[in-house]
Amino acid sequence: MQKQITKQVKTIGITKETIIADILEMHPDKAMLLSEIMMEFGIHCVGCGANAFETLEQGVLGHGYSEKDLNKLLTDLNKAVNTKTKSKKSNNKNISEFSLTLTPKAIGKLKQIMKDEKKENGYLRASVLAGGCSGYTYDLEIVEKKANGDIEFDQGGIKILIDQESAEFVNGTSIDFIDTLKESGFKFNNPNATRECGCGKSFS
Repeated sequence: MQKQITKQVKTIGITKETIIADILEMHPDKAMLLSEIMMEFGIHCVGCGANAFETLEQGVLGHGYSEKDLNKLLTDLNKAVNTKTKSKKSNNKNISEFSLTLTPKAIGKLKQIMKDEKKENGYLRASVLAGGCSGYTYDLEIVEKKANGDIEFDQGGIKILIDQESAEFVNGTSIDFIDTLKESGFKFNNPNATRECGCGKSFS
């Protein structure tokens, strides 16, 4: 079912039945732009757990907007998807200047997750999206393919992808995994953040 939905996004574009998370997953090179469009519209579930099962229609109408508003958002999203991005030169220079570090605990947890999900050959995609309680939110997901313009590197056997727009926000960041009585999850130590939410996943 999931593959059928994502195939739909690719072939006929974003529709009102498209799951919000699929919009970003199928267009990782434009995830920041698409999340900004939805956030500015008023769909703040971009950065929350609901985006994994909520359709665009449910998100829009559930927030009190009309069908006309939904159609306008669909037009804006599909226009953004179909707008060609400028071609990028080789990423060698970007790779040498960019730094994102995984701690040993984070590497161990990620390998466990990838093994449990039978995705040992996949990539860890790190992204920054518009959303969260501080303006931007971090996003980590295991994917099978690279996107145009991705920066790719390896950390402790984990193949990592990040789009160039997100890279500007997290350059120099360290990702740790915390598991205590008070909190559990991946924690981002970002030197570029001027303000961070207590949840550790949102910043500005």
